[in-house]
Amino acid sequence: MKSPTDPWQALTDTDGDTVGWQFQQPGLTSRALPFGLVAVVATLSVLVPDVRVNSWPEYVASVALLLACAGAFLLPWQRMPAWSPVLMPLLYTGSVLELILASGVASGVGLVLLVPLIWSVLFHRRWESVCVVVALVAVQAASSIAQATPATVIGRRVVLWSALGMLIAVAAHGLRDRIRASLVANAALQAEVRELSLARERDRIAAGLRESVVRKIFDAGLNLHGTAAMIGEGPAHRRLMRGVADLDGVIRALRESVFDLGDDAGPPIGAAEKSEPDELR
Repeated sequence: MKSPTDPWQALTDTDGDTVGWQFQQPGLTSRALPFGLVAVVATLSVLVPDVRVNSWPEYVASVALLLACAGAFLLPWQRMPAWSPVLMPLLYTGSVLELILASGVASGVGLVLLVPLIWSVLFHRRWESVCVVVALVAVQAASSIAQATPATVIGRRVVLWSALGMLIAVAAHGLRDRIRASLVANAALQAEVRELSLARERDRIAAGLRESVVRKIFDAGLNLHGTAAMIGEGPAHRRLMRGVADLDGVIRALRESVFDLGDDAGPPIGAAEKSEPDELR
């Protein structure tokens, strides 16, 4: 479930010990690029001719925080504290706050607050998503107060953004849990199928050898045993009996180490004495 080529690993690997796995797994560029494009477009949108920048220092602060957020992807996350990944979406949330203050509440860039929220609910743990939701609500309240928004409007924004943020967080994390459970069940099913296939293949090989190789070895040993009985005692008789014993050992080795055929392949060759025809005695 956790191979590097697993397309769902970035969504479901929240139980690993690696700090900052969200920024290190294969496919990071394809995951982060859409979020980065939205951030860049939102930042540049306030520079269009019909929009007036109210505060250039705050706009510069917004750009600086955005660049810091982009540069944070290069941090040595293995040496960072376990809680440090949550700083990434919080850092961009601060950038959006500065952008709102620079362009005004009516500029429409406030919707970009959904970018760090969506990133956190997709690639972070639940408590980190809660931190981002709290930060979004705080940004809405702070930007509204800075713009002298009426208290009733501020209260409405706080309630709506709290409800919207928690709804997105709960829904996304629930979906990730279902994906993880589905991947685990699928891996267990694949393992069971492999075991069944292996057992079926072993049974097929065992049946084939029982009908061919083992039976032929047994028949050859039986013929040697009968020949030894015909020639009587002597060096040749003892040599033939050693050959019979070697063939018997080969059959036992096949049964025990590979196929576990039990008694299906016939009795030991040495037991053939009891069932030999009278002319071989």
